[in-house]
Amino acid sequence: MNIIKQKALHLLENAFGKTGTVLAVRAWEPATFFEVDVHFPDMDMSGWKRVQHIKVRVGEGIYRDYTPAGWDEDIRTCTLYIHAEQDGPGAQWIRSLRTGDRITYVGVGATMHKPTYAGEMVVLGDMSSIGHYLALQQLAGSRKISGAITIADENHREEFKEYFNWNIQPVKNNGDGGLQSMLKWTSDKPLANSNIYISGHIPTCIRLRKELKKRNDSPLGILVQGFWS
Repeated sequence: MNIIKQKALHLLENAFGKTGTVLAVRAWEPATFFEVDVHFPDMDMSGWKRVQHIKVRVGEGIYRDYTPAGWDEDIRTCTLYIHAEQDGPGAQWIRSLRTGDRITYVGVGATMHKPTYAGEMVVLGDMSSIGHYLALQQLAGSRKISGAITIADENHREEFKEYFNWNIQPVKNNGDGGLQSMLKWTSDKPLANSNIYISGHIPTCIRLRKELKKRNDSPLGILVQGFWS
């Protein structure tokens, strides 16, 4: 990292950085997916009309976007769901995280996704989307959400079914970003009265959107939020 960029990041963190405290860390088996309960006393969630994300410091001058899911305004806590299959700075950071550690984050920002009130809400994505769609479900309240999450590891698919009580199915990720699995899942689903939410691997999101737009029963809307490439 060049010295100018490093200084700019330090200024940004000094001006806008806030901290939270880790309350608990839970790893799925195998340990490439984590749940982190965090107390964020100063987090501003006034924009909680759309799914939000925060920039979390995972290394010197390195930030990753994570979604606060299950935000509890009274006790100011939430859970971050972090997919750590790729061996990058975010994965290395989450593997070292322990209860009591401090988390530094910069800002709370809105994503493209918010509940719709006309038609069905159908969500599609990979494991990096789990926290994102849990937040969308919280915002949607009693409105039902259906969809599919692509998950490569069989044990993770079983944990998903046991852990989450919602109408979103885990489907096998065959190594193509989950594209074919999501297309197969949607192939026999009528989508003309649906709003489609797509998130996760950016190239897969783009290709999936293109394929769904070709359908005769084109959805009411397709909202894409890419996370990683």
